Parts: sequence; C-alpha cells; structure tokens
Amino acid sequence: MPNMPVYYRCNMKKYEHILVYAVCAVLVSGIAWLFYHIVPVSAGIGLAAGIFLEKLYARSTIQKRQKALRLQFKDFLESMSVAVRAGNVEVKAVESALKDLKLSYNARADIVREVENILLQYEKGGIELKVLFQDLAARSDIEDIRSFAAIYAVIEGKSDRFGDILMETEQIIGDKMEIEQEIETTITAAKSETMMMLVMPILIVVVMSGMGGGLMDALFTTAAGHLAATVALIIFGLSFVLAVKSSEIEV
Repeated sequence: MPNMPVYYRCNMKKYEHILVYAVCAVLVSGIAWLFYHIVPVSAGIGLAAGIFLEKLYARSTIQKRQKALRLQFKDFLESMSVAVRAGNVEVKAVESALKDLKLSYNARADIVREVENILLQYEKGGIELKVLFQDLAARSDIEDIRSFAAIYAVIEGKSDRFGDILMETEQIIGDKMEIEQEIETTITAAKSETMMMLVMPILIVVVMSGMGGGLMDALFTTAAGHLAATVALIIFGLSFVLAVKSSEIEV
C-alpha cells in the first residue's frame, strides 16, 4: 500500500515543532520573569515548560485531525448508505460516495484521499474492501471507524442489510457527536472563566510591579519571596494542566 497518513501520530513538520517550542518557551520565560526578575531562572523555567507545552500542542493537532476525519467518515457512510439503498453494490457505493465527498470537501481532505486510496487498491491491487477498511481503522485509531471495519469484515458479501448497518453506524456517530457538542456548549462558559482566573494572577503582578514604591521588592529580592513565587507558579501550572485535561471530552 502507498504511504498513507497515520492519524494518531503528529503530522507537524520539524520546523513547526521548533517554532511552537520557541514561542511557548519565550512566553513562559516572560511569565516566570514577572515573578522572579531573575533572567537565568526565568529562562530555565521557560525552556523546561516549553517541552511540555509543545507536546501538548502537538497532541491537540492530532486530536483535531482525528475529529475532522471522524466527521468526514460520517458523511462518507451517509453517502454510501444512500447509494446502497439505491441498489448499488458495495464498490459502486464507495465510488458514488467519493463523488459526493468531492462536492463537499477539497481534493486534499483526508477522507477524499482515503476513499481514493481504497478504490485504487481494490481495483489495481486486488485488495479486499474489508482489509482496506481495517487498514484505515488501524491508522486512524478512531473507535467508530474500527467498529465499522470490524462489522464490515463480518458481513461483507453475506448480508442484505448492509444499507441498514451503514445507516445505523452513521446515526451512532452522529448521536455521539451531538452529545459531545452539547457538553462542549455547556462547559464553554466554565472554560472561559477558568482561563480568566489563570490570567488574573499575571495581571495582578504586572499592575503591582508597575505601581513602584518598592511594593514588590520583597517578592523579587528575598528567599521568602522567591519561595512564594515558586509556590504560586506551581499552582498556576497545575491549574493550567487541570483546565486542559477537564476540557478534553470523550463520549
């Protein structure tokens, strides 16, 4: 088979990893400097935190691409279901679905490339559709696609309910997406409030530092001040991690 994408791996270029790391490191270094006013310490914290944040961002790109592919796959199943109910056999239904997908997505969309690959490997390589669907399921690491591939492997050429199964699978994916959207809508306000709470300590330090009069000198020049700043940054970091984790939804 040709070299097709593996969706559970990050597809960022090397320079993108470096750029994201640099931006995160500089940003965190700036925040740390507000609490310490010691360049080496601030830079060290920024360089260390940049590694974690870059990995976090890379993981978010994976999740975003998988989510997009899952939605596209739902549209693919819907188009296939219509074609099968119109009397087309499986392969013809895939071909009909590809035509529909090209009307909704551009040629570089993941689902378009995947369906084109399935047809190419089936027609030119003689590979069974069930094997090709299983390959997509393995590379996508998406539960709904794995479930469909497993079902198709069992019923291929053996059931006249293929159209019904397609429709039921598409409906299940749609219901799960609808639930996820409702949850996301519900917690949007809470996420905004959380981010504001994370920004507030930084704004307070900036404002108090700019007021002059040595108001923050104890924080920057004494051991107790450095200890307080360290505790504050640890709490800040843990709060950020918890906020990110709590916003990840799985249905």
